[in-house]
Amino acid sequence: MKSTFRTRSLIASLAIAALTFGSLQAQDKDGKKAAIAKAKPVARAVASTPKIRPLSVSVDLLSKTRLEGTLTDATTLEMQTSFGGASIPLSEVAGIRFASAENASTTVVMLNGDSITGATDVKLVTVETEWGTATINGSNISSIMFVPGLDWNPASGLNGKRWNLINEKTAVKPKTTTVPATSSNGRTMAPPAPRQSYPSNIQPSQIYRTR
Repeated sequence: MKSTFRTRSLIASLAIAALTFGSLQAQDKDGKKAAIAKAKPVARAVASTPKIRPLSVSVDLLSKTRLEGTLTDATTLEMQTSFGGASIPLSEVAGIRFASAENASTTVVMLNGDSITGATDVKLVTVETEWGTATINGSNISSIMFVPGLDWNPASGLNGKRWNLINEKTAVKPKTTTVPATSSNGRTMAPPAPRQSYPSNIQPSQIYRTR
């Protein structure tokens, strides 16, 4: 009798333990489901490619041809200066004067008036014009202007010729001077006398003074 009672008590204890474990497991599952339901999805930042802002430009070629339009394929100019490499934002540039046979350095004039000289290696420049898209070799470009109404002005310095930008309205145009003619003996010749015209019905010999 005692062994039977012990067996029944053991079975009852195991049953209670199983029910308790099942209840706890069910509560744990319900808690996890509730936590998952309450969790909000986290938005991931997607890397976006920066949009290129079109820049209005005037491109002067070595052939004296000028193209006007929008520059759409670049936002910076890579330049090698005496201080090292530089990446210049074109939105801060007023004009670029490329190297030539007379001047081996490229000059970049900023909107604030500062200038940077160095070496560039521009392969191609694409300009959207009113008649279509123009792709220009960098070696054929003389200068690129980002601000209208400005003109290039050369200035001699210790390191050679430097370029700066001036207003076209204030640009000093060279004055033309007239040199008086000289005769073979070195004397200055008087300017020619104005021609005198007569009516068609009167001959020069018929003109006389009246007292």
